[in-house]
Amino acid sequence: MSDEELRDRVLNLLGGLPVRSRRLFGGYGLYLQDKFFAVISEGKLYFRTDESSRPEYTRRGMPPLQPRHRPRGPRTVDRNFEVPTDVLEDADSLRAWAFRAARTEN
Repeated sequence: MSDEELRDRVLNLLGGLPVRSRRLFGGYGLYLQDKFFAVISEGKLYFRTDESSRPEYTRRGMPPLQPRHRPRGPRTVDRNFEVPTDVLEDADSLRAWAFRAARTEN
């Protein structure tokens, strides 16, 4: 799935919420109102995490976002983790996880 197709799918599933997208490093950033909470990159959705939410992603074996453009060598951005497929396929779950991602500290 292309980044554009995934963006449209996610925005549709989050319909009714004040979510907007913006081009970001070749993909898209998603914002709930003005709060950054997600990245779409290379056909995958990543939500922002913090100390309390990150364990659920790692327990499920979800990888962190690893940007292609690494100005200072290999680095993992371990605040943004891929959203599990079952969450992405269920609008209610996706909304709950999106709200949690939007509540993280930037």
